[in-house]
Amino acid sequence: MTELIVKTKYGRIKGFVKDGISRWYGVPFAKPPIGNLRFRRAVECESWNDVRDCTKFGPRCRQFKRELFFPFSSKADGEDCLYLNIWRKNNEEKNLPVFIYIHGGYLHNSSGCSSVCHGEHYANEDILFISINYRLGPLGCYDFSIYNKELFDSNCCLSDQVMALKWVNENIEAFGGDPHNITINGESAGGASVLALMTCPSAKGLFQKAISQSGYPDGIHYPKSNKILMDMFLAYLKISPKDVEKLKDIDLEQLNKASQHVNDNLSKYPGILWPSFVYDDLLPEDCFTTLKNGSANGVKLIIGTNNNESTYFSLMHECPIQKKEIKQMFKNNNLSEKFSAIEEYYFNKKNHRFDIGSCLEFGTDYLFLLGNTKFADIQSQNNDVWMYRFDYIPPLLKVVGLKATHGIDMFITLKNNNLLGYLAWTICKPSSKRLLENYMFGSWVKFAKTGEPNGDHLKTHWEKYNSENRKTLLIDKKASLVENPSKEKIILWSSINTNQFYK
Repeated sequence: MTELIVKTKYGRIKGFVKDGISRWYGVPFAKPPIGNLRFRRAVECESWNDVRDCTKFGPRCRQFKRELFFPFSSKADGEDCLYLNIWRKNNEEKNLPVFIYIHGGYLHNSSGCSSVCHGEHYANEDILFISINYRLGPLGCYDFSIYNKELFDSNCCLSDQVMALKWVNENIEAFGGDPHNITINGESAGGASVLALMTCPSAKGLFQKAISQSGYPDGIHYPKSNKILMDMFLAYLKISPKDVEKLKDIDLEQLNKASQHVNDNLSKYPGILWPSFVYDDLLPEDCFTTLKNGSANGVKLIIGTNNNESTYFSLMHECPIQKKEIKQMFKNNNLSEKFSAIEEYYFNKKNHRFDIGSCLEFGTDYLFLLGNTKFADIQSQNNDVWMYRFDYIPPLLKVVGLKATHGIDMFITLKNNNLLGYLAWTICKPSSKRLLENYMFGSWVKFAKTGEPNGDHLKTHWEKYNSENRKTLLIDKKASLVENPSKEKIILWSSINTNQFYK
C-alpha cells in the first residue's frame, strides 16, 4: 500500500492505495454533531494542523431501526458520524466525473461505510466515487422543533447531506475530481434524499445530475403525520412537550427504544410512514410546487422504481396488507367516497388470488409509482429525464413471492453485495446478473461521464421521458422501451386528491 496525502480546505489527510485504487476513508465534512450541536443542523468542519489519518472508516451513526438481514448497532456507532469516503483510480488523471452515493435505510439505519456502498467498481471506470454518512432516526429526521424552535432544528439529516455536497464542491478538485460534473445517486431513503436535494434551495448548483432509485418524493410527508409520530415518541419517554429540552441529555439507548416504539406502532395508523423530511426553510413547500418553480432547472435526472416494491415492506407490515387498512386510510382522510374506485380496480378487477396481492400492488403504486411519475412529469418539462422500471425477478425471490421487490436493484447498480444481496441473487445465473449490470451500472457510468445513459451496453435506445408519452425503459433480461406502461393506474389516481392524505 502507498500513502497518499492530500491538502483539503481544512487540513491535510492521509489515504492509501490498494488494488490500484486510491482511497480515503473517514474524511470529516462537518463538525461533530454532539453536545450543544445535538438536534442542530450541520456546522462547517473545523481545521486541523497535523496530517489526519484517513485510512479507516469513521463511525456509523447510531442505528435506529431493525431491518431484515442487517446487523443492528455496534458499540462503535454513535453521534459523531459525519464522515465521507473517497475512491478513485490510482493515476494522475484530473477532472474526473464525481459520483456521490447516498445510502438508504428508511433514514433510520445503514451507512456510507456499508460494503454495498463501496466505490471500487466506479473508480475502475475512471469515476471518482464518494459515499457519505448522515444522521439517522431521532438524531437526524425527527422534528422536535414543533415544540421548541430555539433548541431544535428540523431536517438535520438533509442539512448533513447539503454540507457534504458543499465539502465536495470546495475540496474534490484536490483529489482530481471535477466540481462541475457531479452526479448524486441514492436508493430508497437515499433516492428520497436525491429528490429532496433537487427541491432544496440550499443545494441548488451543488450538483448537475441526479439518479433516484425507488425514492419517494417529500410530498408524502405532512404536518399531521409528523405531529402524531413526535407525540408518540415523547409519550414513550414520558416527556411532556413543554419539557422537550430533556431530549438534549437523554442517552442513545433510550432514544433508540423510543424510536423502536414508534416504528413498531406504525401499523396502527394505516398510511402513516416512518419519520422523514418535513417542510421548513430547507424544504419550503411541497416538492412538486418547488420543481414547477425551477428548483432543479439544469439538473438531468434518471428516475425509476421496481415493479413489486411493497412485497419487501409487507414482511414487516410497513404497508397495508389488508383491504380494511386501505379503507381506513381513506376514511382517516375524509376520502371514503373515493375508496370504491380503488376497491373496484385493485380488488375486483385485478386477478389476484388473495387480497394481499391487491394490497401490495396498491402499496407499490401509492408509495412509489405515483410520486415518481408526477416528479418526472414536472422535471421533464424543461430538463432531460429518463424513466426506468426494474422488472427482473431473481429466481429465489420468485419462489418466495417477493418478485422484483424493493432494494434488489442496488446490488446491480453498485455491483456490490451484503447478506441480503447474496440471498437475493445467490441462485441467479451469473450471465443474467452480468446482463442486468451492463444495463444499469453501464448506464449510470455513462450518465455520470456524459449526462446521457445510452451506449453500446444498451441494445435498446433509452429515449428521454416526457409527460405526453411517458416512455419508460423496462429492465429485464431483455430491456425494452414502453410508452406509458402505467397509463390506466395514472388515470385512476388522477381522480383522487392524494395531497389530502396524512399518510
